[in-house]
Amino acid sequence: MNSQAAQTTTTADESAIRAFPHQIIDAWNRDSGEGFAAPFSETADFITFEGTHLKGRKEIAAFHQQLFDTVVKGTRLEGEVDFIRFVNSQLALMLLVIRVILPGQTEASPSRNFLPLYVITKGDEGWQIEGLLNTRKLTLERQFFLDDFDSLSAEAQRQVTDLVAGLKQHEQGVGDRV
Repeated sequence: MNSQAAQTTTTADESAIRAFPHQIIDAWNRDSGEGFAAPFSETADFITFEGTHLKGRKEIAAFHQQLFDTVVKGTRLEGEVDFIRFVNSQLALMLLVIRVILPGQTEASPSRNFLPLYVITKGDEGWQIEGLLNTRKLTLERQFFLDDFDSLSAEAQRQVTDLVAGLKQHEQGVGDRV
C-alpha cells in the first residue's frame, strides 16, 4: 500500500473488500447467479477465463446462472485472497486464488484453478467490484501439452482423447479392485 493510500484507507475498507470473495464463493456454492453478481457494480466489466466480456451486474448474473444450471452444476469453490493493494482511497486491486472442486470429488482439480484480478472502487454506495479479469492458473507443462495437442490433426486429437478415456476407465477399474 502506498503512503497516501495507507493514510486514507481504513481497516473497514479492507474488511469490506475482503467480504467480496466470501459472498462470491458462497453464491457459487449455492448456484445463485444473482448472489454471485451482487458485489459487482451496475456497469462492471467481467472478462471470463475464455475471453467472454460481460457488461453489468445483470449480464454477470444471467451468464453465471446459466452456468450454474448446466455446465458447472454441482461444482464448489474454495479460495482466499492473495493480496489487496490500495491504489488510492477509492481504488483497490485484489487477487484471489480460487480452486474448483468438481461434482463427486473431494479435492480441487488443479486444471480448474483460477487467479481472478478484481478492480474495486469506492463510491457513494461504498465499495463495489468494477472489473474482473479471470484467468486459469496453467503451468507451462500443461500449456505445452495443449499446444502439442492443438498441433495434431483432428483424427490424432480423437485418438488422444480416446486413449485418455481408456486410461481413466482402466484406473477406475483398478481402484474398484483395490
